[in-house]
Amino acid sequence: RSLFSVPMAWPIAGFRFAIYAALLFLNGLNGSSAFYSPTKLRAYLPAPVKPNQVSDPTNALSAQTFVFVDNALQDIKREIMGRCEGVDRGYEVAVGVLGQSQALGIDSEDDSTIVTATADLLDEWGVGHKDCNNGVTLLLALGDRKVGLYAGKGAKDIMTSRVRSRIIKKMTDKLKATRDHDAALRDAVAFIGDALSGDTSELFRWGFDDYVWFGFMSIFVGFVALVAYNSYKEWARETRLRRTLERIDEADLQAAATEATGAAARFDTKDCPICLEELPGTPGAVRGTGNETLLLRCGHSVCSQCAGQWFGRGQDRAGIWYPLGEGDKPTGCPVCRADARVEGYDNDC
Repeated sequence: RSLFSVPMAWPIAGFRFAIYAALLFLNGLNGSSAFYSPTKLRAYLPAPVKPNQVSDPTNALSAQTFVFVDNALQDIKREIMGRCEGVDRGYEVAVGVLGQSQALGIDSEDDSTIVTATADLLDEWGVGHKDCNNGVTLLLALGDRKVGLYAGKGAKDIMTSRVRSRIIKKMTDKLKATRDHDAALRDAVAFIGDALSGDTSELFRWGFDDYVWFGFMSIFVGFVALVAYNSYKEWARETRLRRTLERIDEADLQAAATEATGAAARFDTKDCPICLEELPGTPGAVRGTGNETLLLRCGHSVCSQCAGQWFGRGQDRAGIWYPLGEGDKPTGCPVCRADARVEGYDNDC
């Protein structure tokens, strides 16, 4: 029966939908939703227990790495100062580590949500001095295979987007190469400390991947330059040809055509000198869509198929076919070797 024919169908369907929506809402609250939410991040990653500045609820880090990283962050806060409201205040850096089982639901192609999550950590944990907003948060989400690095407004002049992107790249490259997240995190914290101190020389020191990238880019740029150069040569050649045609008026071209036609009558050529097949039609005939006879300025004739293979492209002027002289293609008549280009006529004048 139709849904509309049952009086109680609509209320029951609405009730079921309400229950389903409530379940989805509760599912999101307990942190098991398939999509990122600040609620899920809060449930997975509580703030570090003071005075620690590292939160690792699943013990994804080794004890040695936890102590090393936490001590390094304490040193940064104590020793690396920035001017704020006329007072020198230490930068504060906090690290959050999510284990393999704590996926935030960030798609592998999504690079913006991890930044949002890392910024949420900074606000949720209150990292940095409240008057300076000089905090920095680093989020290692092993379950999502993502790394996020965010800097408050008071630290962004030093921790620029370029610096943050480089640190993330260094960290992800090491994770891919070694799968050692402890070592990757230790290196990242060291890079953050160096950057806040104003030293990024080691951070931007080229590695193997950088040289590979540079090599590929050099090849690509060289290829583009070669294509551009060849295009320029072709443009310059066609420009010279156009100027030559402008210098040679129609009367001269018609005189050349008359002379070539007379020479063709004397030669009385029946076969193409290249393929040795019979020439289609008569010399100087109007060309059709198939093979045809082309008359050169010296009076010799070739079939259009052989002309394309021998000379390349060409153009018809007053009944004479002039090759354009493309690349390393020959420009001389295959019989008498006379220059068949229109430029050759100009040089003879």
